[in-house]
Amino acid sequence: SFFRNSIQNKNWMTVREPRSPSVLVETVILKEVMAFDSQLARILGDPRKARASERRPLSRLKDSMELEIERLVAKKLRIFQPIAFNRNGAVVGILRIAFKALFEFMREETFAKFGLQQIQVDCAFLSDMVRDFAEAEDASALDSLLDEAVTSAAQRCCEGAALMDQNAVARLVAERKERAGEQA
Repeated sequence: SFFRNSIQNKNWMTVREPRSPSVLVETVILKEVMAFDSQLARILGDPRKARASERRPLSRLKDSMELEIERLVAKKLRIFQPIAFNRNGAVVGILRIAFKALFEFMREETFAKFGLQQIQVDCAFLSDMVRDFAEAEDASALDSLLDEAVTSAAQRCCEGAALMDQNAVARLVAERKERAGEQA
């Protein structure tokens, strides 16, 4: 429901140029995922392993073939499939449903250039965040759903698919993570 309210209650035609991930994504969604993860850790006693070495650089540009393959994977991905009875499986199951819902909500909106770019930055931030909670293979599947959400928003953009340069998106996400590191 946090995606539904934030997507449907915003006028995507008047959004200003993105300077960082949206407050909703940074605070509400990240805090919710961290709360789910921590509750699952208590219930299942399943420790989280560090995965810093498995991170995919956000700035790596995908060619049209890679994007098409990811789109097909996202379409084929069974959202409500059974999950492993462990911490990773539960978090991935929750994120899979949430990201599919995000994709569906994108299909109901109309976007101006900066609205589309804000979705792009938010999805890049979510993609980076997912790597702290999911195994590499699961993170890749979740990335496909986020990429599908951006693609859907791009198709609903009245100013053409005016996506930001991937390096600029990666810079905004990195700057936000640096600020978060300073605040911690």
